[in-house]
Amino acid sequence: MEGISYQLLAMDALAHSLLLINGGTGQIMSELPYSTDLSPIDLAVTADGSKAYIPADANGEGVLLAANLRQQALYRLPLAIPSPSQFSLSPDGQSAFVATAEGSLHRLDLVSLSVTPCGAPGSPETYCVGIQADDNTLYSIWEHPGGGSFAAFDHQGQLLYEQTIPGIPTNLTLDAHGHFIIPFTSESASGEGIFLMSRGTETPEIEATATILYCNCQSSSIPCAYPSHAAFSPDGHTAYIVNEESASITIIDIPTATVTGRIPVGRSISCLHLLPGGDFAIASSHMFADLSLIDLVNGRLLSITDMQREFLGYIAVLASDTQ
Repeated sequence: MEGISYQLLAMDALAHSLLLINGGTGQIMSELPYSTDLSPIDLAVTADGSKAYIPADANGEGVLLAANLRQQALYRLPLAIPSPSQFSLSPDGQSAFVATAEGSLHRLDLVSLSVTPCGAPGSPETYCVGIQADDNTLYSIWEHPGGGSFAAFDHQGQLLYEQTIPGIPTNLTLDAHGHFIIPFTSESASGEGIFLMSRGTETPEIEATATILYCNCQSSSIPCAYPSHAAFSPDGHTAYIVNEESASITIIDIPTATVTGRIPVGRSISCLHLLPGGDFAIASSHMFADLSLIDLVNGRLLSITDMQREFLGYIAVLASDTQ
């Protein structure tokens, strides 16, 4: 851990506050309170690390908080948005997208502070369980009876293409190299695993897909893993898949689409965020409301937070030179 300089952005559910933490010392550098009636559903940071956005539910209505990390100020944006279940910030930080529990999609212009509906599900039994935006396209995953699907839209909500996903998707992650990871869990006709897709460099079209199966939980004595989140190495060659129920991390080699290792964590974790350099990671846990430090090179859990804090599962790692 020597020589790794970073800051951690986290939320304390007990204190209802956004925390900026020195990653090396664990010292809380700033604590910004938010209203006690808010239930955050995500945390997103702009590419330059200067601003963060927190979408939240407030008694059935949507709220979007913005944090100026350089001035250490947290405030509510004057936007009337629906109660969000999914959120994605565009790479330029000037717009964002919200999906509701019912599956309607909305584009938020963070410059003009306006909201534009841009899509709705085709069936009342279809649920959006993940979205990711790039400069021109909004990617999404959907759960529906019998399985799931992947769909891409332009920023105005026009459907570009869709793809069937084996099993029930649980999350969607997109990296800077055009790789998508979609973990999926089992239903009667499939097992658990990872759906890997690669996007074209010139167009948003999907050029390659691969399915990596763990096992069929319906017919196997092996307990279900429930793959729920993915993190990518900085070079885009490796993916780390969080298995929430089996308390482990599966390591995927992206070029060959193969499983190359497994890290037994020994306790349930929900999300994983790599530290600068890619050798270590911070894991958050919805179950335990704490944070863990994991050595990805040697494959072991190093430490767990011992603070009088109840951390939400949504965190962000900031390089110190962005502050």
